[in-house]
Amino acid sequence: MMKQLRNGLSFAAHGVLIGMAISIFFSYLSGTNNYYPSAPAFMAQFASPLNALVVSIVLWAVMGLLFGYGALIFERKRWSLRKQTAVNFLVYYCGFSPLAIAAGWFSLTITNFVIFTAIFIAIYAICWVIGWFIGRKTPPTQLVED
Repeated sequence: MMKQLRNGLSFAAHGVLIGMAISIFFSYLSGTNNYYPSAPAFMAQFASPLNALVVSIVLWAVMGLLFGYGALIFERKRWSLRKQTAVNFLVYYCGFSPLAIAAGWFSLTITNFVIFTAIFIAIYAICWVIGWFIGRKTPPTQLVED
């Protein structure tokens, strides 16, 4: 139980760190010298930028939990790689899509959702291939958890 709690805190912290880094990067890209935790449409929903930041931090933490715990699917040794991948993809896609909508990363139209889905599939495929190559090069003795 303590290990799961430690993992959860780590996953959430990683989500916040990555979310913060991405938001800082895009804030610099905006060229306005202002910090935006998310898209302008998302920011407009709040009375103050501080409120938007707090909600963004919560969303980033939940994203970290989703991706952290979702990755544990690949530790199910009795499942085939195909089953692990299918379940992992569905967990990520079904969990991340509403979070991305809540974060205001795209407006909810069919066209935008199709574009989001295509981008998600492309990024997932790239990450999966990279993970597969890394896993292939890792000796089986290093895969055993203490």
